[in-house]
Amino acid sequence: MPGLRTPSAHRRDWFRGDLVAGLTVAAYLVPQVVAYAGVAGLPPVTGLWAILPALALYALFGCSRLLSVGPESTTALMTATVVGPLAKGDPGHYVSLAAALAVTVGLLCLVARTVRLGFLADLLSRPVLVGYLAGVALTMAVDQLPRLTGVRTSRTEFFPQIWSFLGDLTRARPATVMLSIAVLAFLFVLARFFPALPGPLLAVALATAAVVVLDPDGRNGVAVIGPVPSGLPDVALPDLDALPHLMLPAIGVLLVAYTDFILTSRAFADRTDKSTALDANQEFLALGTANLGAGLVHGFPVSSSASRTALAASAGARSQAYSLLAGAVVLAVLLFLSTLLTRMPSAALGALVIYAAGRMVDVPGFCRLASFRRRELFLALGCLVGVLVLDILYGVLVASDSRWPSC
Repeated sequence: MPGLRTPSAHRRDWFRGDLVAGLTVAAYLVPQVVAYAGVAGLPPVTGLWAILPALALYALFGCSRLLSVGPESTTALMTATVVGPLAKGDPGHYVSLAAALAVTVGLLCLVARTVRLGFLADLLSRPVLVGYLAGVALTMAVDQLPRLTGVRTSRTEFFPQIWSFLGDLTRARPATVMLSIAVLAFLFVLARFFPALPGPLLAVALATAAVVVLDPDGRNGVAVIGPVPSGLPDVALPDLDALPHLMLPAIGVLLVAYTDFILTSRAFADRTDKSTALDANQEFLALGTANLGAGLVHGFPVSSSASRTALAASAGARSQAYSLLAGAVVLAVLLFLSTLLTRMPSAALGALVIYAAGRMVDVPGFCRLASFRRRELFLALGCLVGVLVLDILYGVLVASDSRWPSC
């Protein structure tokens, strides 16, 4: 438990940075994880439930001082891909399956830690990850079209969903479209000129205020997320009857989540203490306990967030104390402020996902591959096409298999 060493190693001059980073990350993650719950096809509050144990358990078991753990776009989308067909339209069963998937991922992580499979972190090369994340980003963006416009789509696959959307485009709701455009523009302008401000929080707050003032009775057709349960979730083991059906998809979720864990941790390792070694096998334990915790509170699989980690680093975080403070803010929202989320417009949450998806596409990375290594560019493009054409889980297999010849 590396986190047990943190209090004794924590220096007084770290306190201010961790305090500022904790409040900043909390302002960013509350609307973000609510949006990712929607990506996973779950009630918005499940995003807040899932992040509570993830933040606390990684602070205890994880090696990185900066890594932010919780619901993330890729694992949220994979959850929807896996659980949707198995739930067969039953909302209660859907929630139970999502939690069971998180528990399955957690158990597999513990097995991987026991047999020391830390070398799996090297199976996905950087070109593969660039292409894979670009495909995931495009899939996420298309999935949000109904939220952004009010147009319902009849398909879930990438290209058929686009075709279905274009066929019903005349049914778009003008007020929803205008709100979506305004939120997106606000997010990108703020990120460009005022990067220190919590853009997602401000965007959602302003959009919610606009809906309350301009459309109090919902006549303009702007959908809101509706009542959000207050208080804490019950802690219970989900029904694991579907475990045999979840085992193979859980391996795909584990592979993507663990790779993201390692890459993000390594990217920010030198920004704190260079003497702190990153133990790849220990990270399996940290990821496993975080997912077990998420599953026990009716959440869904969690991973690391590069955007929240970068935000914490820029705000001056020096230890996982900032994550514990962010968790305390989430706890306060659940206990006392959940009614503020009731009038939050779905279009604003969809815009947040589009904004996050745009930041996942590494255009400079594609350009570097095109300039220096054409073979790796084709590898990246192949993984991108695999995600879009085959679906996200088979895209993971394409990414993994394409790496083996160069190992």
